[in-house]
Amino acid sequence: MIHIILFNSLNVNSQNEKNYKLKLRKQKHSILTNEAFWAGDKKLEQVKQMNEKKWTIGEMAKLFDLSTDTLRYYEKAGLLSSNKKAENGYRYYSYDDLVILIDILFFRNMDLAVKDIRQIVTKMDLHEIKDVLKHNQQVVEDKIQGLIRQRKMLTQVVEHYELCEQMLGQFSIVQAPDFRYKFVGAQADDLFDIVRSYKKPDRCWLNQIRYTLFIPQAELLQNQRFCQSQLGISFDEENLQLLAHAEQQGFSAMREGDYLYTVTGTDYSEQTNHMLAEAMQWLQDQGNQVAGPLIGRYLTSVHKDGLDYYEIWVSIKKDRLRTSFTGHKE
Repeated sequence: MIHIILFNSLNVNSQNEKNYKLKLRKQKHSILTNEAFWAGDKKLEQVKQMNEKKWTIGEMAKLFDLSTDTLRYYEKAGLLSSNKKAENGYRYYSYDDLVILIDILFFRNMDLAVKDIRQIVTKMDLHEIKDVLKHNQQVVEDKIQGLIRQRKMLTQVVEHYELCEQMLGQFSIVQAPDFRYKFVGAQADDLFDIVRSYKKPDRCWLNQIRYTLFIPQAELLQNQRFCQSQLGISFDEENLQLLAHAEQQGFSAMREGDYLYTVTGTDYSEQTNHMLAEAMQWLQDQGNQVAGPLIGRYLTSVHKDGLDYYEIWVSIKKDRLRTSFTGHKE
């Protein structure tokens, strides 16, 4: 609009068109220069007003959804500063303080330590800041890997609880499982010693160790209880392969064949484990008999009831006398 008005106000003479065009260019340049000057001056005034604006600690906290205690903590830690007015003693923050707080929150959102942020906003150059960020990048990656391992462990533990719910007191005939076991005796100290020997700092997969019980066949047939069981450990086949060859030698595999399988709980003090007794009766009813020891792998615990839960396998065979008596062939 201003260009049109000035254009119309010029004295246009058809006989002096060249002078007119020159005059127009000069006038236009003058207008544009003045517009740039006034626009720049207005912007400078806005910047000046912004720099002169002050925020109270309450306003600053509300603006960034922080507590006033957090702002005071940042000040005490040397990340942020404020000015206090003598007349009321209130904290006031400048525009520069606001910008610094944005950076502080940005770096805190990346989980950088307060001591590192203090160096970033007060002392560090470009290269030093990059190094801090790269170090924190590795820290985050390590946390991610830790969470992946934790998720895997949680998945396994949940599966153990679900298995307890599904198979507790349920009896079935299965083939030999593929884990390998090692028994060390009947004393708890023996078990702790062997677990300590395998638990090394670089073996995070050793969380896959399963406590394992062993009841000899003769004991199982005479007394269905866990108080005299031997203690040991077992590994799934895939984890056993991570051990050195020499370490693998002491572990035994389950022999091929049929096994009674169930899940039962024990407090280790009962004279007769009723679920184990029921399992023995079920075997007899099915025309089978015990052909080997009981091997149990720890699943989980319910501390309220004082019970540990185990998967158990018992080697079985057909009862030939019963089969012959009933006239059935194997």
